Amino acid sequence: MRFSYHFILSLLLACLSHCSSNVNISGSAITTRYWDCCKPSCSWNGKAQFSRPVQSCDIHDQPLSDFTAGTGCNGGAAFSCTNQSPWAVNDTFSYGFAGVYIMDHVEDYWCCSCYRLNFTSGPVKGKTMIVQAHNTAYDIITADRFSLAIPGGNTSTTDACALEFNVSQSVFGESMVGVTSRSQCDDLPTAMKSGCHWRFDWFEDADNPSVDFERVQCPAALTNITGCVRDDEKELVSSSSAIPSISPFSSLIMTTIVIIVAFLQVLT
Repeated sequence: MRFSYHFILSLLLACLSHCSSNVNISGSAITTRYWDCCKPSCSWNGKAQFSRPVQSCDIHDQPLSDFTAGTGCNGGAAFSCTNQSPWAVNDTFSYGFAGVYIMDHVEDYWCCSCYRLNFTSGPVKGKTMIVQAHNTAYDIITADRFSLAIPGGNTSTTDACALEFNVSQSVFGESMVGVTSRSQCDDLPTAMKSGCHWRFDWFEDADNPSVDFERVQCPAALTNITGCVRDDEKELVSSSSAIPSISPFSSLIMTTIVIIVAFLQVLT
């Protein structure tokens, strides 16, 4: 029996769909907001295959070189850096950072990866952000989620912000809520004010808007801040390309299929 070109093509397409890299992901998600001053989860060694962990800072908001330092939320010396705050590029586009949870995966899948968020509800509907995953959001695991890092956007009972900036925890707003007005942003430490203002200006104080998301290659504007670049960045496929990303192992499988099919053609 001689195999048709259609049969060969079907084999190749099957391999493409099953053997292509799984780094390209998109879908719909919920958003929340937070800023607890804790050392980001992706700031620890070994959280993913990356150039280095996300930068964390000391009590003076200065970069730490010791990635083993414990989190300030548990008596340690490492805190989140205030420059991992959102900022607007124009009226419809912003950059920022987020704690991420993607269902059926663990944090080695998302730590330091970047995502385009297209807002689909609320006053920011139609606006877009690109965020880098600097943290993990395991506290809600019933949906894909991006918890946007916004100073004054939320707080916790650990009082890490008070410890980091040597001020009363009350300046960061109500526990588990954060500040409730733009004017309250002016009570925050100077380095946190612009990120807090962003929430009421560009973000229009949106209340957990929904998004459509897609993983994208990380822009230098974000990786220059965190210092973290994933090893699998080169496997990402541009959204404008229809060709799936193929890993070296997958390419070997495809080559083997072609050789086997060609050999069977000769035999028949």
